Amino acid sequence: MARLPRFRSLRLAAIGVAYIVVCRAMLAPIFNFAHPTTANFEGDARLIIWTLAWDNHALIDRVGSLFDANIFYPAPNALAYSEHLFGISLFTLPLYAATRNPVLAYNILWLLSYVLAALTAHYVAWRHTRDHLASFVAGLAFAFCFFRMHHGHGHLHMIWSFWIPLSLVAMERWVARPAWRRLSVFVVIVALQALASWYQAVMVFVADALFFGWLLFVERAGRENRVRIAVQAIAGAIVALAIVWPFARHYYVLSSGGPVEAARGGADLAGYLVPPENTFLGQWILARGIKGPRWIWGELTLYLGWITLALAAIGAIGSVTRRDAIATRLRFFAALGVLAAALAMGPWPSEVASNAWSISPFGLLARIPGVSLFRVPARFAELLTLALAVLAAGGCATMHARFGRAGRLITIVAIPLLLAESYVVQFPGGAPQPLPPPAVYRFIATLPPGAVVSFPDYAGGPEWFAEADYQYFSTAHWHPIANGYSRAEPPGFRALMDRLKTFPDAPSADTMRRVGLVYVVLHGHHSPALVGPARASSDFRLLARFEDDYLFEVIRKQ
Repeated sequence: MARLPRFRSLRLAAIGVAYIVVCRAMLAPIFNFAHPTTANFEGDARLIIWTLAWDNHALIDRVGSLFDANIFYPAPNALAYSEHLFGISLFTLPLYAATRNPVLAYNILWLLSYVLAALTAHYVAWRHTRDHLASFVAGLAFAFCFFRMHHGHGHLHMIWSFWIPLSLVAMERWVARPAWRRLSVFVVIVALQALASWYQAVMVFVADALFFGWLLFVERAGRENRVRIAVQAIAGAIVALAIVWPFARHYYVLSSGGPVEAARGGADLAGYLVPPENTFLGQWILARGIKGPRWIWGELTLYLGWITLALAAIGAIGSVTRRDAIATRLRFFAALGVLAAALAMGPWPSEVASNAWSISPFGLLARIPGVSLFRVPARFAELLTLALAVLAAGGCATMHARFGRAGRLITIVAIPLLLAESYVVQFPGGAPQPLPPPAVYRFIATLPPGAVVSFPDYAGGPEWFAEADYQYFSTAHWHPIANGYSRAEPPGFRALMDRLKTFPDAPSADTMRRVGLVYVVLHGHHSPALVGPARASSDFRLLARFEDDYLFEVIRKQ
């Protein structure tokens, strides 16, 4: 008997190793395993690297206010113009504190997000099927679906979603035995997911609200404890809100574009069913001159995978034909998938025409205060992928029970096909390349406190995403910077940058003195024509030069 726990431990370890091996293979096209300390993508990835580092810096170095971040100087509440990601940054904190390397902390967590997604989906499926091979399919289908591969290049907050399946487990345990300790576990899980991003906050709310209703009114769980469950549910909601509200209240600076904006991010059937051009099947389709495959960079590229859909269909059919507890729970995941797909479609045409929310599933949800900030309905596909993953496990378990060894062989054959459907090929730009902060920014860390502006300015231009570079570079010194890259911009930001970008003329210098800018970084290889006039100007003093990067100080007038 003593060998049984040891066997289980070895099996669980083998499952974990298997997921790590798959992770190494599947992520090779979009991750630089040779340079985890410096390699990173441009644009949103650098925004997220900066955000996580700022959160850690604010805690470790006791910054006065988390939301008064160092970007968009001199605007207050600058962090609120994008996601705060505090629920993710807590997990980068130990590594950042030990290394002060924001890229390494980000990359380790990025890899971990895939492994944890696989393990948690596997656990949820195993609780209902008691079949590890079937559950392995669920872990692969959830962690390595094309949706997650698509968002992986720059949206860590969209792939950091493993708390959602865990929240379903925690809720089930609490409803089965409504103890305060079990409720506390559930509340902590929900709060951590909600603090990961506003998108995740809305999705964990939708998934848990549906499951709560399903447990109480479909499965009729906890019938003898309804009053206790109601009291604890209210208390748990108050505690969760108390945890989230100090962060959420800062987002008053953001506004929703209403149904018109949301419609641009609504899912469609082609996005779900047509293999993208960055897959093997997509390349095969393109080679035959057939139009339809979409590029990987696009919110509406949501390919679900035909193998996953086929296995999930078997699971869904089995949930209807069977009448046991497993079938009932699979029906919940079918319901979750239907709801997620409906929400992902976004507003109805009538709502777009009037730019007013009506009775579409997304429109009804958007009436809840704050939910209208969910700008891209297609991101509800994340819940759809979870539902399909568990249903696919149910389909595999059904085949195993009915066909025995032959059914397991079908599953084993399906696994590499499932992964091949999501494997990224012809990824634009290839894997991320090493880019440590330039030496000029590390030098600024040795200087007295003072706000910095960097040129050239990219805001509003064709390379607008390059503005995120300056935020990332600021992690080397943490001085305030006038540059910024976020979901939205503070009032007056663009007008200020328009006045500053005439550097090195006198009006630009006067504006810098007025707002309190002290240092100017000029990247000469981008703007070589400005180097000579800047060095000759009586308004600026050259402090240092690092190859083609120049650091100037604004000369104060008496």
